Amino acid sequence: MSSERTPRRETGRDIKLEEIMHPAVSVTPDASGREALKVLLENEVPGLPVVNEEGLLVGFVTDAHLLASALPEYLKVMADVSFVSEAGDEWVNYFAGSAESPVSEMMTKEVSQIEVGTSEVVAAHKMVHDGVSSVVVTDNGKVVGIVTRLDLYAAIVDLERD
Repeated sequence: MSSERTPRRETGRDIKLEEIMHPAVSVTPDASGREALKVLLENEVPGLPVVNEEGLLVGFVTDAHLLASALPEYLKVMADVSFVSEAGDEWVNYFAGSAESPVSEMMTKEVSQIEVGTSEVVAAHKMVHDGVSSVVVTDNGKVVGIVTRLDLYAAIVDLERD
């Protein structure tokens, strides 16, 4: 990488989200948590769009959703869980059993999304405003990709990524 690069602002070159977005891997609402976890691990991503049969975005599931679904409701609200015994297979079995629940029970329906062709400024604002690390890129409601904060910021500062 040359240190003599001209910043994009001076070149007039626009950042096209289509050039920096990742193709989206997704799951359906009836996929199990176990299936979603497998897709997350295989693709080394922290979240997945959830799409219906027509490919339309209906939700988003993250590693945090999967873990939270494994906890009993009362543990989610407790500030201190020191009263819980950490010994034995009881908790492991409980956690593992939750993996068979459908993604529709774990996902959020509030998804940060932008339409293909949206500017990088709008994408950056959406990520910061919504407090998310990525936005789902759609084309008339159908998922076409994902743009992450790192990829967007790297493109803005003109940093080549391998």
